[in-house]
Amino acid sequence: MSGMLPLSNIKKEQAPPKEFVIDINCDLGQSFGVYKNESEESLIPYVSSVNIACGAHSGDPITIMKALKLAKNHNLSIGAHIGYPDIQGFGYRSLKLTPEEIQAMVVFQIGALNSMAKYFNLVVEYVRPHGALHKDILTNVDTAVAVANGIANFDKWLILVGAPSQNLKEASDITGVRIATEFQPIKNYTATGDIDFERDDIEDINFCMNQVNSLVKDSTIKTVDKKNITVNFNTIHLDLRSEKSIELAKKIQAAIDKTVPIPATFVMESGWLS
Repeated sequence: MSGMLPLSNIKKEQAPPKEFVIDINCDLGQSFGVYKNESEESLIPYVSSVNIACGAHSGDPITIMKALKLAKNHNLSIGAHIGYPDIQGFGYRSLKLTPEEIQAMVVFQIGALNSMAKYFNLVVEYVRPHGALHKDILTNVDTAVAVANGIANFDKWLILVGAPSQNLKEASDITGVRIATEFQPIKNYTATGDIDFERDDIEDINFCMNQVNSLVKDSTIKTVDKKNITVNFNTIHLDLRSEKSIELAKKIQAAIDKTVPIPATFVMESGWLS
């Protein structure tokens, strides 16, 4: 008997390592009229979800149709990339709107994308705010609740994607809308897990990849004060702000065990899908 292993040890040795499962998303369809932003299509091979602009900060009917067709051809989950109605400022300027105006703006944009998605037998599965609206949700709880209310009243199964914050959680608690937290490798994070908007985007691709590898390994990231904090993200956002964006996208995709659309991450966490 001395040479036999306890059953508990055998189970541990036979158990396969747990896969790191997460969504990777990027923005799409951010053109308008003669202004073309087709370079964003270069990120499609590295993502499982695309956030399609709905005509407020950018996007027009032809651009939206093209983005939907690309999503269908690549079997990608689609989300409504909503923003303030600010074409001239690309949605980067905050607008002072009432909760009712915000809800109307949210429903209008989701409805526009969802109606066009039906042309391809697709449905909108989540909502990701853009630019100033994305930031305002983090800094103003009334904005967060108004956006969440618009989403929840349109479709209670839609998921609100945003940076981790107390406002996002409170909006979920109040409205019942499901939320998915997003990690942006080029952003700096505070000790509370919030994006530090006072700092510029990170240009060091090695630092960005160290953040991703740490997230994959033990669900931690390094904060601006050089401390490691435990985090729980459902999706990673890619963009083209750096000259090394494609290189970073390739490295991030290679570091992930399995990339699945945002809605599927909720199912997998429940244990019903593997």
